[in-house]
Parts: sequence; C-alpha cells; structure tokens
Amino acid sequence: MKTSLRKLIALVLSALMCLSLLSACTAPAGTADTEPAKESADAGEEGEKEAEAEPESELEPETVTMYLLGTKGDNFDEAYDKINEILKKKINTTVNVEWISWGEGNKYSLLFSGGEDFEMIFTASQWGNYETTVALGGFAELTEEMLQTYAPDVWEQWPADAWTQAKINGKIYMIPANYVEVNQDVVAIRGDLMKKYGYDDINSYDQLLEFYEDCMNDGVYGNSVGAGSIYWLMFEHLGMYAVGGTPCGGQMVLYNCKDPKDLSFTYVLDWEPFVEYCHKMKELADGGCWPNDVLNTTSERQDGLVSGRGATMVWNAGSCQMYANPTNAEHPDWEINLYNIMPECKYRATRYINGGVGFNAASKKLERALMVYNEFATNPEIQNLAQLGIEGVNWIDVGDGTYKSTGNDFGGGSYWGWRNMNIMLKTFYEDPTPVDEKVMALDKYFKENLYESHILDSFTFNPEAVATQVAAVDAVQSTYFDPLINGLVDDVDATIEEFKEALDYAGMQDILDELQRQIDEFAAANQ
Repeated sequence: MKTSLRKLIALVLSALMCLSLLSACTAPAGTADTEPAKESADAGEEGEKEAEAEPESELEPETVTMYLLGTKGDNFDEAYDKINEILKKKINTTVNVEWISWGEGNKYSLLFSGGEDFEMIFTASQWGNYETTVALGGFAELTEEMLQTYAPDVWEQWPADAWTQAKINGKIYMIPANYVEVNQDVVAIRGDLMKKYGYDDINSYDQLLEFYEDCMNDGVYGNSVGAGSIYWLMFEHLGMYAVGGTPCGGQMVLYNCKDPKDLSFTYVLDWEPFVEYCHKMKELADGGCWPNDVLNTTSERQDGLVSGRGATMVWNAGSCQMYANPTNAEHPDWEINLYNIMPECKYRATRYINGGVGFNAASKKLERALMVYNEFATNPEIQNLAQLGIEGVNWIDVGDGTYKSTGNDFGGGSYWGWRNMNIMLKTFYEDPTPVDEKVMALDKYFKENLYESHILDSFTFNPEAVATQVAAVDAVQSTYFDPLINGLVDDVDATIEEFKEALDYAGMQDILDELQRQIDEFAAANQ
C-alpha cells in the first residue's frame, strides 16, 4: 500500500508540474495576451476611455458560459430565456448555463485542468473550491480598475469587507455575493418516523445518532447519502469550525470559534473526537444506516428525503425548507420538519465569500463576463428571475419588497453567487406551513445567539507557498478521508495511522507550518 501510495503522489506531483508549465505558457488575465490587458494595462488611458464610452448597443454579440452547482429546477430554461432577452438588449450578450451536480465533486477542477471553454463559475471559500482554484492559477485576478470599468454598480454597492474577504495574498479572484446570513446547519426529519420510534423532539447531536440507530434497526436509511454532512454537525456542536482555505475544504484543520482568545488550530488526525466519530460512523455504516456505495453515488443530498429513501437531510434551514414543503405537500403523512440539534451553542454568521463567482483565467471574454455579473447582481428583474423564476408562474409580488410562492416552486436556480440582499425580495408567508414557522423561529433564534467574532472567522489560508504539498494531500485525502468519515473502512485505527503516514509523506507538516506562520502574521496585523 505504501509503495502504491507513493506512486500515486508522484503522479500527482508530476501532473502539477505539467499544469504549472502550461499555465506559465498561457498568459493569465491581465497580461498583454488577453483582452483585459489590451484594454487596461497596455492600451493606455485613451483605450480605457473608449471602452467606457462605447455605447452598449455597439457591443459585439457574445455568448458567455457560466457553470452552476446543483441541478436546474422547473421553468429554469424559460426564466433564463427572459434573462437573456434583458442581457441582449443591455449588453448584447446571452448566457449559456452548464451544471456540476453535487455528486460530481471532481468535475470542478477538471474544467480548469482540461481547458474547458467557459467564462464564469460559482465559487465559495472552503466548500466551493475558491482557494484551491486560485492556488492552481484557475481564476483571473480582478483588479479594482477592471471592476470599476466593467462591473461599476457592483463595485460601488458592495461593502469594503466583501472585497477584503475575497483577497488572497492581497489580490481579488472572485466577486463575492452581497449577502450575509446565519447559515447554520439543521436537520430535516420525517415526523412519522420520529413518532414511530418515540421521539417528540430531536435537539442534540447524541439524540440524532440514537435516531439513526433506530432507523437502522428498522431497516430504514437514516441518511441515504452518507455521513459527510453529519461530520460538520459533529465538530460544530463542539464549538469548532473549519479553517478557511486549508485542504479538504478546511475539514482537517479546525479552530475553536467559541473562544476569541484561542488562536490555535486543531489537526483532526490528532484529535480524539475525530477518532471517536470515525468509530461511531463505522458502527452505523456496518448496520446499514446508509448505502455502502455512497462514495460513488451521484445522488444529491436532498434526494433521499424527497424520495422517501432516507429519514433525514442535513442542510441550512432555507435549503431544507425548499425541499421539505413540496415533499410534505406530496406526502403529508411524512410530516417532515426542521430540528436544531445544537440549541445550546452560539452561531456563526457567514462571510461574504460563502458564495460568489470566479472567472476563468483562460477566458478571452473576461470583460463581457464581468458586465454579465454586474447585471445579475444589481438588476432587480434578473435577480427575481434567477432566484424565484417567472412571475405569475412561480411567484407573486405582494408589495413591500415581499413575494409569495404560487406553489409551483422554481427551485434549483443556484443563484447564490450574485445574491444582493439590498434588492432581493423576501418571503411573505400568507398561510405558513409548520416548516415555514420553524424556519422563521430558527432564523430569529440564530440571530439572537451569535457568538462573539473570532479573528480567524476572517482568515483564509493562502496555499500558494505549499501548492504542491496541498495537491498531494488532496490526492491522499480522496483515498482515506471520505471512507473514514462515512465508516466505510475495515479497521478505523489502522486506517487513521496509515492516513497520517501518507499525509506526512505528502507534506502535511509543511502545510501546517505555513498555516501557523500565516495565522501569526494575520493575528499580528489585525489585533
């Protein structure tokens, strides 16, 4: 195993060296060989004035390709036909939307390494490939000059904190959404099964695991897509959170978010709760709490609950609400509702970079893509179409900045990358369902119980100095981490030891040393 693993890491390192050479031979956005550079850096002030003064009607026709995460909802094509009508009139542009489903995690990086022709893609710190894509040169740098010229409304309206959070090594590589929320994970649970197993409420992590055992013993999948989301609940209920930008979406390096004075970090392979978690997940997996093929499934996290194949779904309250309401309408006897399994905790408000859009460094249409983003993020008509669908079909404007659903929910719009809380319509609950009432109560409770800001909330690890080690660690992680947290290994303790040895060989200690250096530097500059 050790020999084959070393061969794997060697292949990854070799591939990375080739990728670096290729990117060195391809001028990144902002150099003389790209359109942005021709109109900003090298064309001079006169060229810039001409570009700014160019009437929109005289722009050459273009099609911009954008990738979103998830799956498109009902009426999506019709809504985007209307969006394209608006874009065509304003900036002579149409948008072609492609998708990466939640079950296609590897596809994201392959778009860049494979030279896919596209302009824009959803991204996010930690969970949405932002830092790793920047480290591999996938995203174009967005200068203030470019943003002011091609996305002027966004530049003017977005708060300074949003741009600060988006910076890596002092440079901006994404436009973050102008949206902050308490995005706390909750659990959507079938009420009929709770009643069957004797639960009036489920309000703790341990109680949730007990419920999973009851489902398992009854031949029901507790969570049909596996334990990946349960892992987040485990460390969050202990007051820990992922360190932004570190390998594996931050899940292997945590910080104590409940204590603002604690600037240390925890490497989970040296953390006893991680070992205990892996043992518990193996117990649940062996008992049939989820299918044994979850690592290869293309199912999305809502699929099990919606289809009746699973008893729960873990997600933020808004996403759970989006799927629970129509599922309850179709299966009222299931009585799905939402449960907060960490009511004693304080909660963390999201950062602006929890969702945004990155721009392909290899694209020759960067300026036009920025213009498209400017429209998506600041044009209320486009915001409504992308978020809610078609007025009169999917939603009704009831005034005072609110809307109500027609019952034909749009869903699957994946509009998170350009949300603008200053112009988005808010939900009007004319006849709220039990799920709606729970969402409103949870939202109020979370906002009333925010924890004191921690300096590492705004920290993002820059992997550039250890990019080779990060890539090797990611390759090792894909072999060990997901099987471990889903309980799909023969021997937990032996696998953890083998995982640690493989990570050491891949350069994990170099990453941890660089992380400590950056945290010390960041803390000194911000305290």
